[in-house]
Amino acid sequence: MYNQIIEKFIEAQHTARQAYLDAARFEREALAGTGTAEPFFAVGVRSEYRQEDELEKFCFALASNVVSRARREFAPVGARLDIDNNAEFDRAGLYIGKALKKGETPDLDKLWGSLSAYYNGDGGATTAYRQAAARIVRSFGLHRNAEVKRTASGVVLKKSVYSEAVWRSSRRRVGYHSTQHTADCLSGLATFAGKAGNAVLASMLGRINLHQLEYTSREKMSMPGLDITLFNDKWEFKFSNELAEPLMLFVGEYGQDAMQERH
Repeated sequence: MYNQIIEKFIEAQHTARQAYLDAARFEREALAGTGTAEPFFAVGVRSEYRQEDELEKFCFALASNVVSRARREFAPVGARLDIDNNAEFDRAGLYIGKALKKGETPDLDKLWGSLSAYYNGDGGATTAYRQAAARIVRSFGLHRNAEVKRTASGVVLKKSVYSEAVWRSSRRRVGYHSTQHTADCLSGLATFAGKAGNAVLASMLGRINLHQLEYTSREKMSMPGLDITLFNDKWEFKFSNELAEPLMLFVGEYGQDAMQERH
């Protein structure tokens, strides 16, 4: 299917080039005898280099779309699945530039077959859960033996989240350098919540927009099984006992590689 798309694009390029050549020829014939010199004709024809460059860019864009499809289709419902384009190109033996220089069609159908073989079934889910567990481990410093505070009503984990003042307001917002790390943390927890069967919590975590969120110190966000208290330089996540146990089991099952990290 994808190879046919490329072939159709190449066919369109050839058709377009011929159409421009015909238009250019007609213009020159129509203006013959008027004294119009070559630099002043209006119809131009793209060089072969520009056409080859366009084809290569198209193939890379289409290949990226193939990987994006895998991210959507093979991720568990409501979860995030990170797949690196270049790593998947290598796994499938896809070298677009080399193929085009040989006059061959880059085999994007083979790329999709490779992605399907690796991520279909349990492959995508397992990978997504490992990635989510790794984000949780790193966010709370569990691989560095960070403090896990246990109370009668649950477990408290802390994450550094630096904030900055909102212009002309006493409220705060997540600082630029903390935004991505905090988003990763929330994403990891949302994936865990979905696997644990807490769809409401997963949805609420997924809807937090860090670019629009404004808060005051000690403000609290309450969700099913989880309270997040927002301080100026950290967030405290208090998990109920009912949620803390499956969270620890999730990290234990899928976060072992991340737990071995020591940096």
